[in-house]
Amino acid sequence: MLKDKRNSTLESSESENEERINIIILGNSEVGKTCFILRYTENKFQSVYLATIGTDFKVKTVKIKNKQYNLFFYDTTGQEKFRSIPLNSIKNAHGIILMYDITNKTSFESIPNWIKSIEDEKGKDFPLILLGNKIDKNEERVISEEEGIKLANEYGIEFYEISNKENINVNEAGMALINKILLRQKEDSDYNSSRTSHKLHRMRTGEQDNSSKCC
Repeated sequence: MLKDKRNSTLESSESENEERINIIILGNSEVGKTCFILRYTENKFQSVYLATIGTDFKVKTVKIKNKQYNLFFYDTTGQEKFRSIPLNSIKNAHGIILMYDITNKTSFESIPNWIKSIEDEKGKDFPLILLGNKIDKNEERVISEEEGIKLANEYGIEFYEISNKENINVNEAGMALINKILLRQKEDSDYNSSRTSHKLHRMRTGEQDNSSKCC
């Protein structure tokens, strides 16, 4: 189970030269969510973990284009009786990792349900990636890479097969999601700037705002 001494709430202010990014990892129990976070944040692998109860997290700081980002990775339980806990956390996330175990058919078949929960809260254009874990156990595979690709294409999301144990595609997958989050933030910022500029133009010219009027 992950531990961190920093504030465990999803919402927190950062200094002017820093930015906080909240990333949630969702998926059924024992697909490797905790191991992914440990591998990505500390480059460590631990094969035995107690089941996560509730939500734990770890933090990794990275610099991208001379700006510091504090990445808060939230590890959630996949147990059905605790399902409301990770779903309640979705609303404060900037990006989400969905994970299944290539040796566990049920974990793969649960992905559409997780996606539906995300879309209900965040819409269909939210930064999201799909990971098929444990390719180091290829001899036990029951879900082919092609099936993973097909599912990801159905929902228009990026897909990676990974191994936490062998450190295969872990960093690549993490950076792919971060880039999606930063792109989404830029698009939102550009949109808001455009709306502000248009509003200021209306104020200067005396143009009336009829956007809220009907008929």
